[in-house]
Amino acid sequence: MSISEKYLKQIGANIKMLRCSQGLTQEQLAEMAEVNEKHLSDIELGKQNISIEYLCKISEALQTSVEFLIGANAEATDIERLNQIFPYLRQYQDLAEKNGINDIFQDNGGKLLQVLLITQLKDLPGREGNDAVDRHGNEYELKSVNINLTKSFSTHHHMNPTIIAKYRKVDWVFAVYKAIELQKVYLLTPSDLEFYYDKWERKWHDDGGKDINNPKIPLKYVERNGRLIFEMPASRELSLHPIA
Repeated sequence: MSISEKYLKQIGANIKMLRCSQGLTQEQLAEMAEVNEKHLSDIELGKQNISIEYLCKISEALQTSVEFLIGANAEATDIERLNQIFPYLRQYQDLAEKNGINDIFQDNGGKLLQVLLITQLKDLPGREGNDAVDRHGNEYELKSVNINLTKSFSTHHHMNPTIIAKYRKVDWVFAVYKAIELQKVYLLTPSDLEFYYDKWERKWHDDGGKDINNPKIPLKYVERNGRLIFEMPASRELSLHPIA
């Protein structure tokens, strides 16, 4: 493959990627950019030379830069790079809303979506109840940790016998992350966690009924006592691992 053919294929791939990320058909983009649809199809396949005029029209229609389309975006500013990737974030948000998550940037919404899709659980709205439910109606508590920051899972900011009694009725799902990259998911039953339930309950009584502020569950305890239900494969592609 010649250098010119390589660049044509790169340009075509970038155009197609952005077009698809914005939910546009070739017909729609061709109309927006005032380009013949067959010509656009050949451009996306890397089979057709593209003039500077058409390149500018297509980049404007896709709300990106010519530099990005030709793969010369190494010097792009941060705001330009944000504009380029934001269409994908909109798709992620659309998928999250379909699964009952209002905001991928809030309360670990983006990570929660991954865990729900992997385990085939459904989100339970509201902050007072449990987090998710399976197809049989069984409820679950969901927790995640970024091991680049800490090696323990947060629980509840007002731990008391009422909360503990609620926790004793459900299984817990623990997701382990490195930054935004999911590593493993563990399942622990109420009996697996009774050590902590009993410990917290005794502490609450010993402290005269004062709520415990966010007691932690160490990652090592989860790894030692939990059942591994998902581990990220080398391909980095998520797959289904239904709990029930």
